[in-house]
Amino acid sequence: MQLGDYMFSKYKGEFKYLKKQPVRIGLLTLVLLLMCAGVFMIGYITKGDVKNIFTIIAVLGMLPVAKMIVSFIMYLKAEKYSCSEDINNEIMNIADNKDFCLGFDFYLTSYKVNFPLLSVFIYDGSIICLSGDSKLDAKECREHIEKYLANNYINGFKVYILENKEKFYERLKSISADYAKSEADLTAYALIKSISL
Repeated sequence: MQLGDYMFSKYKGEFKYLKKQPVRIGLLTLVLLLMCAGVFMIGYITKGDVKNIFTIIAVLGMLPVAKMIVSFIMYLKAEKYSCSEDINNEIMNIADNKDFCLGFDFYLTSYKVNFPLLSVFIYDGSIICLSGDSKLDAKECREHIEKYLANNYINGFKVYILENKEKFYERLKSISADYAKSEADLTAYALIKSISL
């Protein structure tokens, strides 16, 4: 695997997303910070004073840098909840050749508390989530997801938060090999990705 694959190949819902994002966001933040410093230095060297247009551009450039720093801190906090290689392999062995919505490394955020989910799969009106934290409040997490489903007019789904990976595996095994994901499944999956870090 090349460095570029490690940093840039993962998207929300893909395995190791939470592990790769801090590296990607950290490097992007550093590049933007160096660009702002470079613009400032160009202005200072060419004009001999900080009172110039380059300083204004550099200061305005720091606004996205500040936002990136906040994202970087959030990803660093979430990184420890990334799905392990063992759990991923077990899930993929069970899910092999089944056509349904399945994702890894979700970190749902709310004003009061965050909800790390190792894996989520959606099929036939059910959203089944594997908790990534023993302290996670399953009821509050379920209500959080249900609230966003209702706000986005996505109806007919039941949300299950499972702490026991064996129960999660059993639910995966129960999916028929000929089940095909529906438009509603894809819509609900897109919502889970959109409310995740």
